[in-house]
Amino acid sequence: MNGKWLWSAVLAVCFIAGCGVSDGMEQEDTTGLSEVEEARDEGEFLDEEELEAQWKQPFQLIYEEYFGKGAGPEWSIPRTSKSPNGKRRFLGPFNQEEVALQLEDLPAHDEIKVTLELFVLKTWDGNSTCCGPDRWVAQVDGGPVLLDATFSNDDAPFDPEFSQSYPGPYPGGSNPGLTGATEKGTLGYPDESGYGGVGDSIYRLTFTFPHSASGLKLRFTDPPRGDANELWGLDCVRIKVRPKEVKQGDLLVTRNTDSSVLRYDGRTGAFAGVFIPPGSGGLANPQGMTYGPDGNLYIAGFDSRNVLRYDGRTGAFLGVFVTPGSGGLGAPNDLIFGPDGHLYVSDGFFGTNSVLRYDGRTGAFLGVFASGGGLSVPQHLAFGPDGNLFVESVLGNDVLRYDGRTGAPLPAPGQSGAVFIGDIEVVPLAFGPDSKLYVSTTANDVRRYNGRTGALIDVFVPPGSGGLNSANDLVFGPDGNLYLPSFLGDSVFRFNGRTGAFMDLFVPPGSGGLARPISLTFMPSDKAR
Repeated sequence: MNGKWLWSAVLAVCFIAGCGVSDGMEQEDTTGLSEVEEARDEGEFLDEEELEAQWKQPFQLIYEEYFGKGAGPEWSIPRTSKSPNGKRRFLGPFNQEEVALQLEDLPAHDEIKVTLELFVLKTWDGNSTCCGPDRWVAQVDGGPVLLDATFSNDDAPFDPEFSQSYPGPYPGGSNPGLTGATEKGTLGYPDESGYGGVGDSIYRLTFTFPHSASGLKLRFTDPPRGDANELWGLDCVRIKVRPKEVKQGDLLVTRNTDSSVLRYDGRTGAFAGVFIPPGSGGLANPQGMTYGPDGNLYIAGFDSRNVLRYDGRTGAFLGVFVTPGSGGLGAPNDLIFGPDGHLYVSDGFFGTNSVLRYDGRTGAFLGVFASGGGLSVPQHLAFGPDGNLFVESVLGNDVLRYDGRTGAPLPAPGQSGAVFIGDIEVVPLAFGPDSKLYVSTTANDVRRYNGRTGALIDVFVPPGSGGLNSANDLVFGPDGNLYLPSFLGDSVFRFNGRTGAFMDLFVPPGSGGLARPISLTFMPSDKAR
């Protein structure tokens, strides 16, 4: 946003962790991280599927039952029992019976994840043709079969006659008995096979499948068979939904070689067209760019010396919002709507050397909001979570802070004037989802600061990471990642929003004719088409 570019100034079935009520119960993930995000934190390479997955909402737990106090009316057969050794209470046992779980009024979602423990009890013979096959089936009523497999409690040397299909489907799989079992012989059932086995085994299963209906019915059964002395049960049943995905907004980037704004797919970075044609409405040298409370796009024109308004959906010119010279405005650099709904504009050249405030609905001048305290050529603006205003002072090499209600200087402890972070050649700045202040500097890095004290936390993005250079803006996207346009690189960089690791060139050099980008913003999701 710097004026004149002031660079120098998954059906998936898998094994999961145990979930006994008192020992090893699977704990709900309180971090809100998906498996993909955790992998990214560890520096693993993301393939296309994983990059797609990061846009998904995390699963939310909506149901769990451990049957310690019995089963509720949502179960078609609410029978519960204790294991022979008294250590576990579970749903069952069942023999040649179908049991259904019915849930209603689910929140809006597009995917479901089911985890459970399957108790395989007594003499399960797997694929045996003389005594089986001993199958267990789980399916969504009116939907996909989640699992149709045979199980065997045979613990003797492998005999194909008593093999089981699991973890493969039936028919087809042939694996030694107890393959994939997480517990063997822990419930106290005696071995009655006579050929060397265990009396019980436990399998921890996970099923993930597309689903969007408000109701869910899961059916579990062991189909009829000739020799049916086998039993089964369930425990640790947990249902999670992935909230319905909201379409993410596209990325808008200024092209300062012809004063236009280009549009890129918010997920892939693919060029999606020219959003604002060159010079539309008299736009000249676009700097700061932001969406207003009305859903329209506002752009500071450095050379046109005004603030222009454009339709937030189509890019059509709607008019001049702040006229040249209004309130002493010289050449606007950055602009932002404040918590009060009004528009704040940094006026760093040829004008007032201050932050000016304008009515957020009409564009009428309301007064000088912030000045003094060491402010010299204000550029980038950011409101913090506390409502205070943070301003880049280009010639002062500082980040300044002002009271968000009065505009009075608010220095950090030990600083004077309005200085919040001193002696730093800052370019863009922004607050992250973690309420920390992120600042990109002329060293081609991004530094993270305590948003309340101004203390340096770390260098979030190392100098030149991924080839980063000449960044003029800094925005956290709807995916939580960090985006920076490279003025000299004619591109947009993306970094992991939690670790700072380089991810990719989200917009490759020159894509769609991109040249000398200065400012970027994401379209609100409800404006995406």
